[in-house]
Amino acid sequence: MNTQSSILFVDAYDSFAENIVALLRQQLDLGVSLIRIDCDIPARFGRSPEDFFSSFDAIVLGPGPGSPQNESDVGLFTQVWKYAAKGDIPVLGICLGFQSLCVQYGVPVVRMELPCHGHAKQVFHCHRDIFAGAGDVVATNYNSLGVRLTDFKRECGFSRPGSSGSTESFASSQSVQSTTSTFSKPAQERPRHRFAEGLEVLAWDQDDWVMAVKHKLFPFYGIQFHPESCKSNSECRNVLNQWWQTSIAHNKTVSRTPSRYPMPRPHLVAPSIKTRSLRSESESLLTKMAQLASSSGSHMTSVVVPWVRKADDIASLCHEMSPSGSVVMLESTKRGRYNIYAFPDSSNFHIEYANEQCSVFQGGHPAATFSLDREEVVQAIETFTCSKQTNDDEHSGPFQGGFMGYLSYEFGATSLGLDVSRRQGSQPCTPDISLLWVDRSIVFDHVSGNAFVQSIRQNDGVWTEEVVQTLRKICQTDVRYAEPPRDTRLQDILSSATPTMPDHDQYISQIRACHSELLAGNSYELCLTTEATIRTPCGPENSWLLYKNIQRHNPVPFAAYMHLNKTTILSSSPEQFLSWSRDGSIDMIPMKGTVKKTPDMTLEKASIILASAKESAENLMIADLIRHDLYSTVGRDAVVEVVKLCDVVETETVFTLVSHIRAHVPLADRHANQLKEDMTKYGIQALSHTLPPGSMTGAPKKRSCEILHHLEQRDRGVYSGAIGYINVNGNGAWSVCIRAAFSNEDDNGVASDDVANKGDQAARCRQKWRIGAGGAITVLSDPEQEWEEMMTKLDSVLRGFRPN
Repeated sequence: MNTQSSILFVDAYDSFAENIVALLRQQLDLGVSLIRIDCDIPARFGRSPEDFFSSFDAIVLGPGPGSPQNESDVGLFTQVWKYAAKGDIPVLGICLGFQSLCVQYGVPVVRMELPCHGHAKQVFHCHRDIFAGAGDVVATNYNSLGVRLTDFKRECGFSRPGSSGSTESFASSQSVQSTTSTFSKPAQERPRHRFAEGLEVLAWDQDDWVMAVKHKLFPFYGIQFHPESCKSNSECRNVLNQWWQTSIAHNKTVSRTPSRYPMPRPHLVAPSIKTRSLRSESESLLTKMAQLASSSGSHMTSVVVPWVRKADDIASLCHEMSPSGSVVMLESTKRGRYNIYAFPDSSNFHIEYANEQCSVFQGGHPAATFSLDREEVVQAIETFTCSKQTNDDEHSGPFQGGFMGYLSYEFGATSLGLDVSRRQGSQPCTPDISLLWVDRSIVFDHVSGNAFVQSIRQNDGVWTEEVVQTLRKICQTDVRYAEPPRDTRLQDILSSATPTMPDHDQYISQIRACHSELLAGNSYELCLTTEATIRTPCGPENSWLLYKNIQRHNPVPFAAYMHLNKTTILSSSPEQFLSWSRDGSIDMIPMKGTVKKTPDMTLEKASIILASAKESAENLMIADLIRHDLYSTVGRDAVVEVVKLCDVVETETVFTLVSHIRAHVPLADRHANQLKEDMTKYGIQALSHTLPPGSMTGAPKKRSCEILHHLEQRDRGVYSGAIGYINVNGNGAWSVCIRAAFSNEDDNGVASDDVANKGDQAARCRQKWRIGAGGAITVLSDPEQEWEEMMTKLDSVLRGFRPN
């Protein structure tokens, strides 16, 4: 039997939970088991809650959205306090857990007039108990509700402790006390306890908000701050160590020996009936993909062509040679290193997933359809990709072959188990997954100036040589595949484009609704979005001309042009979402915090603005959220580091804050092929688990997505999803689909004003483009400034649809 000390962590659906669990695991060197606040303990573990809780050395109640007086927000917390008091079990409450402890013992929890979301502040303390030996504690807070020192005195009879340590506040934003206890129970409903059973203040901030408490009789502690945040200092971790030592000492004092029961591992739990009944369908999908990709081998043919022309010529060749409905290219039109161009033919297959149906297409025609759930499709993609790795390790480029395409925002949101109602009307026409199997490609390296013509098809030297000769001919002659930037056809498209813009008053109203949710504690940050639509004439070349025009106006590191089946994407994204490599690293680089570029806005000025409380908090919240997402993929024993935090980066239209989070996957003592397979699995699982991007949702992710679903009243589709590739040799890279226009043929229609103004013939086919934009709403957001920021982002794409 395992005798290692163990802690139970009860998660209130927060987006920082895995950071805390990893900190507990690594800092205290003990086992940590996580359950959610709505866990049915008897059903899952076959034991009563009392018996289950008693099997742990201590319990930690985590942070989360909502109120400690709302039963659905705290769930099992109330049972923990009850049975822990009965069984003398040490408990630590963090943030919502802290507030729950205070409510449990009659101290009012009130709404703050100005919440503290993502701000580091100095915590003054009593220099004893779990703060014994602690120096200056600087900790990040994420709370809309709090406990006032004055209310604590009135309820529990304590006088204000004298401040210790520095009197300088590290708070980025002052928290103003509320004059009304909106969330506190009426006095007659509060639990009645003797004074000796009350709570004692251990720490507070400069504005007299309580930061830590302990119970006088029971081994219960609570801290309002987040010790796991990347802006909380090392003294916070020392406080955590002290709490654990106090818990160990308590258990020895009362001779408490937890009964050890093995916790079931989630992946060993019996699959649901639905999963069992669809296993044959999943196998059938794998068989079909293997059949359609039977010509793909284990070796790669690659020829290097020195390239003296612009990458535009390769892009145009890719566009011309690709069959209709299977055009994919990923370009770095500014600052990036590689362009990747797919060169499929009619034999390549392409998969789409929507409404639990996975369809396989070949040559633009349906080949098969399978009924599968989200996880089965992800597993099928993972298994198939692993089976196609090559044995050529000398090629160091980013891509040899694999899948290229997109995953929608809704694909990611589905994994969160959102408590939302299905939207009225027809099903979304944009698939959640659209991936093309690519076995022939050209990779252009901006640094070396070389184009790599490559194929993983068996015996494909003839095709490779033909393409090499075509490229050499382009270099040696004046043949130009490039498109003139202002040709007549493009101007005709632009002059007939009809935009529909977001409604100002509606967006401002939604921002105010976000403020209400933030003040109530239901979220720390909400990435509210809206969209413009533009109708343009249909035509086989029109979308390509529009894409090139957008890139001329807004060159970026992560541009993409895709025409897959009925969906077309014109992306000019500045933001990398996620990448992984065979060296065992998974990287995420969120952009959050934006200043519009103007003639008088310099990098120095922008840096000062972006160092403000509002802008830096936006980025910090997402950096902490991403650490949680990565720990959930790579495990709590892995290293997840903050490479950069809140760096200022200049793009074509804005200055923005960028952070860089990296997870190191433990992959020691594996041979090359096993490394490729393992990193393919880790990478695809990271992609599946971290969508939708935190920079496009806010935090906590689940509750924020539920709020946004209610406010936005639309499916985002490709916007806020991810675009990229999965390489057969253990690496991949994806960008966030922002600054993009996308269209689906099933969504096209004829506008009534088109018919009236231009006649039936001209209006017969009008392509509808959707362009999303938005921004992070925090409690410090100014509605009009948020509107302007959203319009700035929108304009970066709209300018590509305007006549010159």
